[in-house]
Amino acid sequence: MTDVYQELQRALTTGEKCILARIVRQTGSAPRTVGTKLLVRADGRPVGTIGGGLLEHEVLRKAREVLTSGRPAVLEVRLTGQDVAASGMICGGNVDVLVEPVSPEDAGAASVFQELAELTARGRRGVLVTVLTEGWRSVLRAIVTEAGCVVGDAPARFEAAGVDLQRWAGTRGFALETPARGAGPAAVFVEPVEPEAVLVLFGAGHISTFVAPIARTVGFRVCVIDDREEFANPERFPDADRLLVCSVIEAFERIAVTPATYLVIVTRGHIHDRDALRVALTTRPAYLGMIGSRRKRDLIYAALMEEGVAAEDLRRVHCPIGVSIGAETPQEIAVSIVAELIQVRASGGLPIRADASPIQNTRSAHRMGPGS
Repeated sequence: MTDVYQELQRALTTGEKCILARIVRQTGSAPRTVGTKLLVRADGRPVGTIGGGLLEHEVLRKAREVLTSGRPAVLEVRLTGQDVAASGMICGGNVDVLVEPVSPEDAGAASVFQELAELTARGRRGVLVTVLTEGWRSVLRAIVTEAGCVVGDAPARFEAAGVDLQRWAGTRGFALETPARGAGPAAVFVEPVEPEAVLVLFGAGHISTFVAPIARTVGFRVCVIDDREEFANPERFPDADRLLVCSVIEAFERIAVTPATYLVIVTRGHIHDRDALRVALTTRPAYLGMIGSRRKRDLIYAALMEEGVAAEDLRRVHCPIGVSIGAETPQEIAVSIVAELIQVRASGGLPIRADASPIQNTRSAHRMGPGS
């Protein structure tokens, strides 16, 4: 999945003017939600999708107008009635789409999208504040980090428009304000900037070869780790952003685990899974999953608890891994794993699953041996 903001930054770097379209308001059963983005390149080529069908057609039409005029606009699309029926769309509802020109000559825009890229790459959060000035003459943009630092157009311009940027520091949800006419800016749209979701796969076996491309397609950056170069290589993982040929211990010294990191343990055996889980439990990722049956899980948990690992920490582990869809083949298992990753990413963290907790008599379970 192409990241619209990354593509926008690349376009600005090469001197290309683009159109950025974002859904800023949505009601009813519209096909996409607030925050959905579409980039339109100078040649009219779209990057991403804002919902398809009638909605996307109207947005692309408006984008061409904005590219010519150079003035931002809010497109109101009403996905109800005869137009929707005629287009064959199933979804209804209403959406407002902010369609804005972004030019490489705009120093504020360049600094904003550069900072956005750096924030997400470092696993940091912030908010992107977009202000439409009264009369729809221009757009002001700024990134406000969690620490309250501001990058973008001059703060004085926001003050002149009656916007307090510090008010939005730490915001985690989308917000749209449209003050009464004459009372300030025409509109203020606040969008949370979330870190890039990074999937770290421990183990470069068959399942990982299917997990990696699926996860990459749905927007995860992928890192694959294995101590065997004949398995962890670009030929087997052409979609991986990073390949590390090293031990588990060394891997944790070379990767940064943030609240946007998803750890998936699918190594070649119980012992390796246990070693990876032992170290993974010392971190606080967004997700920690380990492949295996309940029996394997209980044996590994028993061994770790004998070493002093707390049962409460083990409750963070998704094991058996993946959404229960009756998966059997490596391809199906990969689908179930990525489905769970998407679920966790969308919900911001799932409740503890009933089958994920250690068994009651874990300490009395058989100790795990090399052949377990």
